[in-house]
Amino acid sequence: MVVPEVYREKSPLSEKDCFVVFDRRKSSFTFPVHVHPEFELNFVDGAAGAQRIIGDSVESIGEKDLVLIANPELKHAWKDGGRSFSNIHEITIQFHPQLLEQYLNKNQFRSIQRLFERASKGVCFGAATIERVQPLLHIITMENDGFYSVMRLFILLHELARNEDYRELSSGAPPEITRSAELLNRLQDYVSQHITDMIRLSDAATLLNMSRSTFARFLQSQTGLNFTDYLLDFRINVAVRKLKGTASIQDVADQCGFNSISYFYRVFKKAKGITPVEFRSNFKKQQVIV
Repeated sequence: MVVPEVYREKSPLSEKDCFVVFDRRKSSFTFPVHVHPEFELNFVDGAAGAQRIIGDSVESIGEKDLVLIANPELKHAWKDGGRSFSNIHEITIQFHPQLLEQYLNKNQFRSIQRLFERASKGVCFGAATIERVQPLLHIITMENDGFYSVMRLFILLHELARNEDYRELSSGAPPEITRSAELLNRLQDYVSQHITDMIRLSDAATLLNMSRSTFARFLQSQTGLNFTDYLLDFRINVAVRKLKGTASIQDVADQCGFNSISYFYRVFKKAKGITPVEFRSNFKKQQVIV
């Protein structure tokens, strides 16, 4: 069984901002299973049959999917699930848990408080609710006035909490950590700490107290990758996160252990279908910070 790594996403949302909105058009889901400190509302349209992972819940979604996650440690992701898509529309809103904290004990916000409590396990909303709030979601992506955007977010959360047209997804039980998962986590930590170094298969095998051949078989069975491809995939995923920041392309390549900028461009485009510069440009176009 493949045990996916859980990445800790660093959102571009700063402490001085209220929330961030991503409005994306794409043909596949590429972001790994991840967690982040921010609460998240995620809307997906045009991806019927895709796989949604929320904690220990794994489901195929319908044509439209809307999920609220109010737990910094609840892993989540959307995956293609073996399907092909041509026009996925995804709207993601991430906001600080503290955004409404001072209001949640007030009578007018009790329904939102209950919604957040249940959303600690992740909740998905019914089709009627999605249809009702979808215009609000689109308005938020287009609103240029920061104050009105925050008010519209409050209204959106109120509309979502007005009735019980939502259900919990994850059981809330802590995930069982297998011996294989422990070893993979140890390997991930080691690679993360030495990402700028030349990491040898023998080093990784020694770390896990395995022979070279045993380690190679273990990694292939757990990830489907050989050691070279595992390192490359790891470095590319770290580069993706760093490209969302302000470091230069050259610095990102250096920080991720690529020995030349040309090699970084070549392997990044092969993995992601676009160059690092194009990825950064697309990312900036897709985000709106309020």
